[in-house]
Amino acid sequence: MNRKLNILYTIPNFKTAGSQFVLLELYKRIDRDQFQPFVLVEKFPDIFPEEIRHEERLHCSEAVGERSYITKLSKLLKEKNIDILHSWDYKSNSIEAFACKKAGIKYIYTKKNNAWSKRWFAKSFLSTHVVYNNPEMKNRFFSSAFLKNKVSFIPHGVDTSVFKPLTHDRPSTIFTVGCIGVIGDNKNQLLVLQALRKLPNNIHVSFYGKEDERYKTKLTTIIKSEGLGDRVSFHGFVANHDIPEVMKTFDVLVLASKNEGLPLSIMEGMACGVAVLSSNSGGGARFLLKDNQGGFIFENEEELVAQLLRLLKNQELRTNLATKGRQRIVDNFSIEKEVDAYKKLYLSLVK
Repeated sequence: MNRKLNILYTIPNFKTAGSQFVLLELYKRIDRDQFQPFVLVEKFPDIFPEEIRHEERLHCSEAVGERSYITKLSKLLKEKNIDILHSWDYKSNSIEAFACKKAGIKYIYTKKNNAWSKRWFAKSFLSTHVVYNNPEMKNRFFSSAFLKNKVSFIPHGVDTSVFKPLTHDRPSTIFTVGCIGVIGDNKNQLLVLQALRKLPNNIHVSFYGKEDERYKTKLTTIIKSEGLGDRVSFHGFVANHDIPEVMKTFDVLVLASKNEGLPLSIMEGMACGVAVLSSNSGGGARFLLKDNQGGFIFENEEELVAQLLRLLKNQELRTNLATKGRQRIVDNFSIEKEVDAYKKLYLSLVK
């Protein structure tokens, strides 16, 4: 094929979808000598990052029945002469896959979360190829004879020129535990507060992220009843480009999630030279922190308390973890490696 390959990236929207930053980096960096990218949203077509060119923005509303949506999307794929649709929509339905079958083009989706069901199997079976970003997913989800030969492991990458260590500017008398992510049940900030009750008063917690109001009310009730008000702060949503500035205020990054794929916040923390403590939340964190390169895994509240006390007392250990974590990201999880892996996959599918 001598012409450029037309790649369509799909995502629910750029307002709430968590995959938007990963998709945007891929869109910006794809080799335009070989590929012509387009980006399609289902909702909020008025909200696109300015980096996406107007002529490459597409919209196909989800507010239609499944059959009519399949027909509408299939028609759009033919009009734009799309070669590959790469979905970043984390729903389990197979509507996009059916539209691609109807249009006669390749369909890829990236599996990020740990959900699995008959619907996920069907979506995978109908796909041309499936990319997963947590190494444990291969055996958990894709060991079937119908799927095992159509999957690839491509972990997310981090822009290490943006996510990098910055000079610390925090009070030396305060030990700051930082948490970045949606303030909600799955991120389990409650566990962090429970641990904080058992820790010295100079350990403070800073929460960053969009807030589920009901869950935050639950947290603030505990903060008030336990007298933690002067040790806990909520800072709301933080833009992606501001994360390195936030990370430099942390002594340690804690992720207490109940369920994760390959946690991007851990990768960004490691790239920024921050020691990391993570719950054992699905295998991705264990993979990133392999051999304690960058931090430790905790199984429960008691282990989190013990690890925080250890890091509080040992500056040398924190520095060592931070250095190794940064190097692990640079060596293995750069954004350049991720984009190159997708480039090779796209080309292999149209040979």
